[in-house]
Amino acid sequence: MILISFNFILNDALHQKVHASGQQFVKHVYELNLSPSINNEVLAALAKSEGFMLEVPKPAEHFKHLVNIEREVFSYKTLNLSLYHYPAWVTQSYLFILLNLIILGAAGWSYRWWGLLNVSRKITPKNTMIQPTKIIKQKQNKIRLIKQVKKCELSSLYGVNRASHSLFLLIECDFDKKTDKEAIFKVLITRKLTGFKDVSVKILNSNYLAITLPHISTPELDSYVEKLHQSVFLLCQNYQKSMTHKNIKIGACDYRVGADKIAVYQLAKSALMLSQSSSVQHYHRLALNYYQEKPLSSKQVIENIKKNKFILFFQPLFELSSGEILQHEALIRVRHSQLGLLAARYFINQVYSNQDALILDKAVITQVKKLMLSESSAQTVSVNLHPKNWFNDVFWEWLPSQIAELKLSAKLQFEISETEFFTHRKSITNALNIIKKSRSQMVIDNVKSSEKVAVLADYNQVCGLKLSYDLIHLLNEKTQNQRQIKKIVEAANLLNLPVYAVGVETQKELFTLAKLGVVGAQGFYFSEPLQEFTQAVFH
Repeated sequence: MILISFNFILNDALHQKVHASGQQFVKHVYELNLSPSINNEVLAALAKSEGFMLEVPKPAEHFKHLVNIEREVFSYKTLNLSLYHYPAWVTQSYLFILLNLIILGAAGWSYRWWGLLNVSRKITPKNTMIQPTKIIKQKQNKIRLIKQVKKCELSSLYGVNRASHSLFLLIECDFDKKTDKEAIFKVLITRKLTGFKDVSVKILNSNYLAITLPHISTPELDSYVEKLHQSVFLLCQNYQKSMTHKNIKIGACDYRVGADKIAVYQLAKSALMLSQSSSVQHYHRLALNYYQEKPLSSKQVIENIKKNKFILFFQPLFELSSGEILQHEALIRVRHSQLGLLAARYFINQVYSNQDALILDKAVITQVKKLMLSESSAQTVSVNLHPKNWFNDVFWEWLPSQIAELKLSAKLQFEISETEFFTHRKSITNALNIIKKSRSQMVIDNVKSSEKVAVLADYNQVCGLKLSYDLIHLLNEKTQNQRQIKKIVEAANLLNLPVYAVGVETQKELFTLAKLGVVGAQGFYFSEPLQEFTQAVFH
């Protein structure tokens, strides 16, 4: 009876979730101003992505008497939609299976425990007293061993295995060439980070110091990186009194046992480059996750793009004062036979030739152009170009003809990172001139400080700034980030440039950003990237 009751409760909760999803879907359709009669294919695609159907599908012959398709009418203002969907116990069957297994397992464990309790009560004190000491010790050891095994199994089950993470660090510091860095740092690790075994300290050919720390629990990873940075700073200061924190840069990568060493090194090198390019944060850590352990090579990426095995997602950027969509950022996803759709961050840092980078951005801009031409309303789309294409004259000879085909109301913007722009702005003069002649614009992305914002007064192609995600993440807990954003906004206001935030995930972050003067924002708090071309409706 209890089992049936729990199943009914779960089914009712899931049905309520489906109903709420349907209401939200109809609201979304109403806001997109889609006509069910005219945009039937678009509506069907949208409904399918939310788990609904506009028509009753033909059921399989063996299951047509078991599964009844449910029909519900959802309403929002003047719009009524009749949608079909499978019952919750079909689409979420794994939850019902898991619930029943847990209940049956708990019942079986309780029954067994109660039986053992009754048996233990029947054992006489006399039998306990005459039991040989050796046998008692053997039983105690066996019980202790069983408890240890159960703890290990439990930690593995919940993914809390403390021995499954290691930390690889690349350290750049200015040391006297005559100093034996390797020996000095081995002593430092032994003294400062006690309790570690099998610690590796090596000097690489690139003159970076490589340190490997095994068996670190996940919550302590960042604290170890920070602790090591401080220890290295103090050590270096003993040899060079003029040493400052910014002279020591650390890139770290945490990984699981059996991870690809090349991938670990590449991520640590990427983290070190982030530290080197930052004047504020001198150490970065990147995690080697499932997708990065099996990255898509640059060759595979280009082959898939040539075969049209990719899709564009569109992340809307909203104006905070009015809630209107200001623009969409084009995000590429490449299809993988085993891992599905992979975001650009899992392959964009691979080594690409000039020709491969050209093929990549040509494919993206061609698809964006087709989509913009198919829309009757005005729209603005920003594209984050591959860094190599800013220097590729072939790309900039090809681009003006593509922009010329767009409607007068359509705008194409190009994003470039703050580091790339200020480092190479003289080398990309040709690209900047073509953007200006084509009446296009550009956005400076990944802005971390206000130091060089004033330089943008000489570049009227720049129409806005996008803050770095590092400034937005945990914004309410980091007052230093809030002060930095305020400085960027104030510097941008002098040039009449709007400042946008990326990666906004909470309402608190949104309110704080609005108080700091940020004009617009994008992120999962507002909307996930739109998943199909037909869903990319512009306002």
